[in-house]
Amino acid sequence: MKKYEYKLLTVSTSHLRKKRFQEELEESFNNWGGEGWDLVKMEPVSGEGWLQRAVTTKFLIVFKREKV
Repeated sequence: MKKYEYKLLTVSTSHLRKKRFQEELEESFNNWGGEGWDLVKMEPVSGEGWLQRAVTTKFLIVFKREKV
């Protein structure tokens, strides 16, 4: 039976708007991919916004790889 390990990352939407952060995140994703990590899910996380409307404030990012 295969066994997996997981890596969780939470990223705020305000950080995602910054070009330098996007470049650093892309570099990290490429490095993790080279280590065998596979991005399996990117889920928006909402908070209350103006007039009680839900607003995406961050993203939960899930990676997994098979344990050796």
